[in-house]
Amino acid sequence: MQHNAWRPLWIIVGLVVTVGSVLLMCLNYNQQLGMEREQTTITNPLSTSVKGKHVLLYKPVGTKSERIYLYSTNPLQTKLDKTTPSTTTVALNRHAAKASMHITTVHWVYKNEEMRLLFAGGVSDHTYVGEHVTFELPASWQVVSTTTTAK
Repeated sequence: MQHNAWRPLWIIVGLVVTVGSVLLMCLNYNQQLGMEREQTTITNPLSTSVKGKHVLLYKPVGTKSERIYLYSTNPLQTKLDKTTPSTTTVALNRHAAKASMHITTVHWVYKNEEMRLLFAGGVSDHTYVGEHVTFELPASWQVVSTTTTAK
């Protein structure tokens, strides 16, 4: 480019566009700029973990507060499903009329098509954040450790 009055202006515009693009990509990656949280809740009936008893099993992992809950949503199911403590938070409601579980899954989604086009190189659409499981248990149900049931 030849030396003239427009050269410094184009250099400044190029720097502003470059720095602005990098800044927007960093904000999108760290703060989910242009995205919103989407929650999906599924309710399933809860079946007992131990045949013949109204029991929800858990396995202690690491500290006392970390647990893997073993559950079944189908009475004919032989293998128990389990929660993942690294991505799942669990709550127990002990005063329900019927045993059930609510699974709330959270994803980041783009607010609109323009945000998806602008930030498509950063965080992908429908990025998994985690899930929250709420066990609704009647008062007659027990929450028992797997080490207790083995004895």
